Amino acid sequence: MRTRNVGGILALTGVFIWSLMIAANCAVAAEFSADIVMKPKGEPELKSTIHVKDKKIRHELSEDGETQIIIFRPDKQVIWTVIPEEKMYIESPTNDSDRSLEEWTPEKEKKAKSLGEETISGYPCKKYEIVEDGEKTTYWVSNKFPYPIKIEDEEAIIEYRNIKEGTMADSLFEVPAGYEKMSTTEMPGDEEPDEPEEPEKPGKTEK
Repeated sequence: MRTRNVGGILALTGVFIWSLMIAANCAVAAEFSADIVMKPKGEPELKSTIHVKDKKIRHELSEDGETQIIIFRPDKQVIWTVIPEEKMYIESPTNDSDRSLEEWTPEKEKKAKSLGEETISGYPCKKYEIVEDGEKTTYWVSNKFPYPIKIEDEEAIIEYRNIKEGTMADSLFEVPAGYEKMSTTEMPGDEEPDEPEEPEKPGKTEK
């Protein structure tokens, strides 16, 4: 059995963690699902789905034909990266400071420039612009959900689409039974190919 490095999986997880934080910060008593479209500048769109129940988040995405499920559980201070094809999961720590990354606060609003209002995914939003260290970020803050449902900066655009409000099952936010917990550096993968047999040394053959 060989081991397969999960750096790629964790890197992909990191790309999407900040979008989970958006929902986790202020989604108090909110229950909904949505599609997430993230478009890095000059790159193809990355599409995924998200389920939110209060501050619990389930984020599903596919990359190179492999489905990955990221479950964000601030109540347990963990993030679970679940790989269904392998029936495995990776547990990573999180904490309260992580969840403040994209929180839309009164303090942030005070330093933001108002750009009016726009409708995003069917929800009226207030549009703001913040410039920090010479970098501009635009936020669309929903009047329904007190967090941005669209963000654009110099590197990417992320937007929530097809938002559906409703009760989300608790089981969506748990690791499925029978899944194996793996370390953050390695996980089992395919078996190693058989070692090639050494060629026989030249010599006399039996008659």
